[in-house]
Amino acid sequence: MEQKKDLSLVNCIATSLLAYFITVPGHELLHLLTHMIYGDKLLYYSACAVDAVVTDYSSMPLFHRIMDAGASACILNAIFGIILVIVLLKKKMGPMLRVFLIQLMGAQISQGFGYFMIGGFFGVGDWGNVFNVLTDQPGLVTVFRITLSIIGSAGIVALFFILNHMSYYFIKDSENKKERMHVAARLHLPMFIIGVVVGTVVWAMSPVVKSGELSFGIGLFFDLMWVPFFWGFMFTGVMKTLPPKESRFLYPLPAEPHHFLLAAGIVLILVDIFVFGPGIFFS
Repeated sequence: MEQKKDLSLVNCIATSLLAYFITVPGHELLHLLTHMIYGDKLLYYSACAVDAVVTDYSSMPLFHRIMDAGASACILNAIFGIILVIVLLKKKMGPMLRVFLIQLMGAQISQGFGYFMIGGFFGVGDWGNVFNVLTDQPGLVTVFRITLSIIGSAGIVALFFILNHMSYYFIKDSENKKERMHVAARLHLPMFIIGVVVGTVVWAMSPVVKSGELSFGIGLFFDLMWVPFFWGFMFTGVMKTLPPKESRFLYPLPAEPHHFLLAAGIVLILVDIFVFGPGIFFS
């Protein structure tokens, strides 16, 4: 009997494309919805940024000022990511769904805690926007930056280990380096590569860069949020970091190609690049 080809890489690329689209344009959609909730005048929506006119931040209560200025999306990303960790640890599901949710979980945590870390250490990104509307409270900004630096760094480092742990749901023999590399390269590297490549392309097209409001170099800096997927690969495939004694659930990587998911992922990423990249402007 002819052995069927293992096309698990195709499936993992497809789910990575979907996870990226849900997370990154979805992150900006959360900003858009926040501005709509607060009644701000929308200027544009893009793959990397949303811009709106707020009449008067100083008249808003502190919590609402922070949410409207930029904090809402990354906080929700962090919450969604933590919920997905719990679901993945506790619930049994099909292998294709598990692959997708692992990648989506990692992407959500990368966006959420990544923005905490970058905002805390460097004062840019979503939290940089928050700090810009809290100039009347420098002490609070200092507390925020220290707290965000700690929480963001802890969350990102924790994700290295979480992704490593998730790899072993698909590994029968943790001593077999070839098997570990096979799983880790498919499960984690597509997400890392897609995040960096697509992120770079859309930043180059972004209206926030073209207007000079943010430099392309700073935009590339945000691609560092995808680094946990690289270290998830390294921890599992190369280092064999903390393999669990046993897996509660064990699955094969889905080898039968899901062509519809791949096609859907490609179409959505093309929409992200060519439609959301240059931005949708509101009159």
